[in-house]
Amino acid sequence: MRALLSAETPLSLTSYQSVISELGRRGHEVVIAIHEEREIGWRDRLLEEIAAPHVTVEAAVSPERDRWLELGTDLRSSVDLFEFLGPQFNETYRARARRRAPKPAVALARTPLAKSAVARRTIAAAFELAENALPTNAEIERYLAAKRPDVVLFTPYLGLRSAQPAFLRAARALGLRTAVLVKSWDNLSSKSVIRPIPDRLFVWNEVQRDEARRLHGIDPAQVVVTGAQCFDEWFEWQPRPWAEFAARAGLDSDRQFVLYACCSPWTGQSEVDFVRRWTEALRARGGATAELGVLVRPHPKRPDAWDGVDIPGVVVFPQAGHAPTDDESKADYFDSIHHSRAVVGLNTSAMIEAAIVGRPVLTVLDPEYERVQQGTLHFRYLLEVGGGLLTVARTLDEHAAQLERAIAAGDDGRSGRFVAEFVRPYGLDVVATPLFVDELERFAASSAPAPQRTPVPLRAIRPLLAPLATRAARVAHAGEA
Repeated sequence: MRALLSAETPLSLTSYQSVISELGRRGHEVVIAIHEEREIGWRDRLLEEIAAPHVTVEAAVSPERDRWLELGTDLRSSVDLFEFLGPQFNETYRARARRRAPKPAVALARTPLAKSAVARRTIAAAFELAENALPTNAEIERYLAAKRPDVVLFTPYLGLRSAQPAFLRAARALGLRTAVLVKSWDNLSSKSVIRPIPDRLFVWNEVQRDEARRLHGIDPAQVVVTGAQCFDEWFEWQPRPWAEFAARAGLDSDRQFVLYACCSPWTGQSEVDFVRRWTEALRARGGATAELGVLVRPHPKRPDAWDGVDIPGVVVFPQAGHAPTDDESKADYFDSIHHSRAVVGLNTSAMIEAAIVGRPVLTVLDPEYERVQQGTLHFRYLLEVGGGLLTVARTLDEHAAQLERAIAAGDDGRSGRFVAEFVRPYGLDVVATPLFVDELERFAASSAPAPQRTPVPLRAIRPLLAPLATRAARVAHAGEA
């Protein structure tokens, strides 16, 4: 099998290291095409870890300026905007979508029409119809054809103004098998609408299969549930001795600690002030809680957030946020969870990893961070799946008391129930990565789809769209100037 893996950025690959390795081990050829380079200090280490026989990494083709590509991006971002106007989404989602949508769509979204669900669906359908009328990009088609892939895979695909949907349209025009690989637990509910729809969507669990149906209109038969392959290694990882990790992280080896895991910065809020208030509440509680050490793990997308921050009794490690991409950084991450007595955060995938390790997971429903927690759709999975993973408090005082009890009692079984439903739905002992690659192999061996070119009736409206395409290209050029 020859697979072409379209990755938005190097960071997109972190969830698929095990899959890439297993594909290479089985002798399959994998070409990783990266669309956008970002300045992340651990990029080279990540790519070194991915390097394997039969695996190559390259920059994806970047087509010459194409007015139809620009218009396609505008139309998709307009669909996203009208999706996020729905009542199930809060202002955080809408504000982000407005920033990325073209001004005419933003203006339309502010009219009374946008208050009607029927009108929103009709407008979004019109935008989708217009995109389907656009020509595919010849340069992208030549690039894909030259690679001769059996499957074209995309991750994360869901992203406002991503270039990946244009590549998927070109792949469908060539009759290539296409699949979107959902990178993380929140992608289906917080990023964008999946358009165009691929032949297959690979997800972790039945919760995400249902999300694909409800939020994206994808036939459940097109959705493949494999379990969360990105967490496989944590089930078998062995910790370093406590004294060794304590010395490395700068912790007092004679003192127990609780881990605070920072969340993704997509809302723009810093957690420094919250951690100050949180640690003050722990100290004010007295007793064993007051004596706890605190280890803060910055989010890898905000590496400098804790520069110069000094909170008594708090250790920040690693000082610069770093995704766990190689053995050393993975060991640091795992040990941070394993050696802690509990894990606390607002809303982060580290809570899932804490559940795998078997540590109590707690949160505080802080009003200042409502949009990060209850304002997001994926947060409720932590509250509901498997009976609920989180121990939840509404005040810091209540939380401090809960933390004291959780440390005394340890894991009460909720972690295992959550993991069994959300991470390994086929059984706690069933590793997801081999299942994932098995499904890819079956997909690659299936009948290839017929080429999907623009239907003739839709081509007839291109002259009407041409002025909009010219405008989209002009606005994009002005924005880069």
